[in-house]
Amino acid sequence: MTTRRAALIAAVGFAAFLLDRVSKALVVANVPLHDTREIIGNLLRITHTQNSGSAFGLFQERTTVLAVLSVVAVGAILYYYRTLAARSPLLAATLGMQLGGALGNLVDRLGQGYVVDFIDAGVGGVRFWAFNLADSSIVVGIFLVSGLLWLEERRSPRPARGGPLAAGE
Repeated sequence: MTTRRAALIAAVGFAAFLLDRVSKALVVANVPLHDTREIIGNLLRITHTQNSGSAFGLFQERTTVLAVLSVVAVGAILYYYRTLAARSPLLAATLGMQLGGALGNLVDRLGQGYVVDFIDAGVGGVRFWAFNLADSSIVVGIFLVSGLLWLEERRSPRPARGGPLAAGE
């Protein structure tokens, strides 16, 4: 991986991390725990919650295990994606998104034992689980890297399929 790609990963990761930290700090300072502020009616709200579990509130009160898993995930991303990041700047940017998000939630887990979630989307009583910008950065990064790899595979020349008919009858 080139120095430019590493710098891109670091810049995108830092931006994702910083936006996550600032947004959580603003919510904690301005919205009391469990209070809600409507942004787009009932469709999109800010609801200050604390999640001691993983995504979707799973594994509640397992902060230590989740922190260790977060560190392992960051290590795995760095190890396995280093060759992917060398392929294109977009792939490098998706790596930065995932790293910044993972580090943002890891700081919460290590510092306070829970993650601050606040983005509350849904219609009426049907609500999605509350999440934060770090979660969004991770999920969007995963979808983008998946899509980019799929497009890359589709563009790659494919070897001729073997078999009696492929050889020219």
